[in-house]
Amino acid sequence: MKINRKSGLAILGLVAGGILMGSSINANAALYPSSNLPKTDMVDVSSWQGNLTAADYQTLASNGVKAVTIKASEGTGYANPYLSQQVQYAQQAGLSINFYHFAHFTSTDQAQAEAQNFINAVKSVTSSTNVVMVTDFESSELAQVSKADNDANLAAFDAALNQAGYNKTDLYTMASWLGVHVDTNATNAGWIADYPNQPSGSKYPNANAWQWASDYRFPSINQNLDVSSMNNDYYLNSGTVNTSGTATSSSSSSSSAASSSSASSTTPTSTHASKKPQVVLVPGPSAGKQYSASRSASVKLVW
Repeated sequence: MKINRKSGLAILGLVAGGILMGSSINANAALYPSSNLPKTDMVDVSSWQGNLTAADYQTLASNGVKAVTIKASEGTGYANPYLSQQVQYAQQAGLSINFYHFAHFTSTDQAQAEAQNFINAVKSVTSSTNVVMVTDFESSELAQVSKADNDANLAAFDAALNQAGYNKTDLYTMASWLGVHVDTNATNAGWIADYPNQPSGSKYPNANAWQWASDYRFPSINQNLDVSSMNNDYYLNSGTVNTSGTATSSSSSSSSAASSSSASSTTPTSTHASKKPQVVLVPGPSAGKQYSASRSASVKLVW
């Protein structure tokens, strides 16, 4: 059984574990810094990385990370209880900060409701709309919906974000789902997950980013992390923003997300859940899933 850390739920590995990809189970060590590996200029985190300290975020920044994309919400009722802490630590490290929502919606009404949960979670930590709002599109029930309907539902989700002032959106999904279960487009160029057995170079030049591993180890951080290579500056904030008028979320952080039929409802808890400091996002440096048979089932995927 895999732990789908991005959803915050313990699920059978039908999608994440490689059954969908035809991957096999093999033990494999974590990846460590090497000049042969792709860039590690973006990391994504959720409540499963709530143990990372402020010093760990400084370590990320000093090892080439420019941006962090933080899980804000899932479904219609879950908000990441570590969200404000993770935003604060990333901000202190000078990283560009963006957010993602783990999607379960299978209709336009559900998409709009989930978008509101996403908006509420992000507004609880910043009033800035100068961030990328990512739809994490990988939950198993989405594979049962036609591509046309998924595209329409995603459009409804993005429209709700746009109406709230969030005009930078993106789609995170597995390479094997592209053109099969969902499409990228001009406004969602894509953050594509594809884990080669021996990752190197760059891939998906027309996408905004390529997530190439979930088992990367940075110096002094004794934990596997997702790493991505950015193809452009889309995930890098263009300027400092303030938090005047920041909204405070209410009950969204206390309930667990809607889950697929194979999921159990284990939701991480945190003593930081009620602490929502007013933070100011700062710009990062200016800049410019298909899974390996030998690696995908050997790690606890973090996306």
